[in-house]
Amino acid sequence: MAVAKALERRNYVGLAWHGTFLAAATALGQPTTILPAYVALLGGSPVLVGTMMSVLLAGSVVPELLFAHIVEGSARKRPFLLLAVFSRAGAWLVLGALTWLFAGGGGALLLVLLFVLLAVFAVGGSLGSVAYTDIFGRSIAPGVRGRFYASRQFLGSMAALAITYVAGLVLAGGRGSTPAGYALLFLGAGVLMLLAGLGFMLVRENPVPRVAQPPLSAYLRQVPDFWRQDPGLRALVWIENVASLHLMLLPFYMLLAEVYLHARVGDVAFYTMAQIVGGALSNLVWGWLGDRFGNGSVLRVCLWLGVTMPLAALALAAFLPGGYFLIFVVLGAAIASRNLAYNNVLVDIAPVPLRATYTGIVGTLTAPSLLLPMLGGSLIAWLGYRDVFVLVAAALAFAAATVGRSRHLVAEPKG
Repeated sequence: MAVAKALERRNYVGLAWHGTFLAAATALGQPTTILPAYVALLGGSPVLVGTMMSVLLAGSVVPELLFAHIVEGSARKRPFLLLAVFSRAGAWLVLGALTWLFAGGGGALLLVLLFVLLAVFAVGGSLGSVAYTDIFGRSIAPGVRGRFYASRQFLGSMAALAITYVAGLVLAGGRGSTPAGYALLFLGAGVLMLLAGLGFMLVRENPVPRVAQPPLSAYLRQVPDFWRQDPGLRALVWIENVASLHLMLLPFYMLLAEVYLHARVGDVAFYTMAQIVGGALSNLVWGWLGDRFGNGSVLRVCLWLGVTMPLAALALAAFLPGGYFLIFVVLGAAIASRNLAYNNVLVDIAPVPLRATYTGIVGTLTAPSLLLPMLGGSLIAWLGYRDVFVLVAAALAFAAATVGRSRHLVAEPKG
């Protein structure tokens, strides 16, 4: 018993370490603030900003079912986590080095390199997500998953807040008007991602019996059976697709500030810090809410936050520009609620031997929604920010009212 408790504590520390440094690394390449500003600096249009977000999202989930077929048959999942985290670190380091090298010109070339390396980064995240779901489910007991995730997110947010302050000094120091300043941020993200990987080095997993996996074609033919037999899986996929409507606008809150409020380079870091604070403070609520009322309740709150953000952004930009940072506070809370609830609901509803497969199924069946940011960029270029923001808020309100009460998202955990 004492050995088991010591192993549980070791894994707890390792996973918390990873989450803390991962959050700090993510802050330096924040896709809702820093990356849109970087794309705009290189001359990218709203369509390219939306495409950037779609590449990140699609690359992180589209390959999941294929990776699940590979990972699920393995006795140990940690090697896949290590491969994922170090490939992601490499993508940031290469992007930072190439951005520095071509900082004097070549905006079109830098945009191409950005898209290619973000795709590598995202695919690495897809592999890591499949393996992480299984290890997380076996390392953290069901009754404390909400509190663990919330505390890990809180620590990560504090680290991210500190590193974003440094990023603000870099951007405000004159480098923010050239790619060189962003190169330093990307290099820093790569180093922090390497440090995050050390957390997985601490994790010790008890190997599970190796499962003989069927050929990929036979494996894929099982998916419809899982879909028909598990209402919780169907509910999660449905509500995830609905919640994904807010993804359409994620990178455009920053562009709205640049177009309507003429946001300066230093504001990029300030808005990033506001988003981190919103995520950190809200996690204290999400962890309690998830453990007390079920993780499905957190997903429902996320839906309604998605309704309020576009309307509040338009109102603040028009009538209270100085309060526009509050949009990023709420955005941080919304992203935190979605991440916490999605991961925990998935672990709860998936049978233990099928966690990797369930991760892949949900990722594959929500993949079409990941093109929404690209669509959002095209619509904004055509209709403008106001019309698109109102349309998205109305669509989310209708969806939240019709699908937000699924009882299958509050089922007892299966393992």
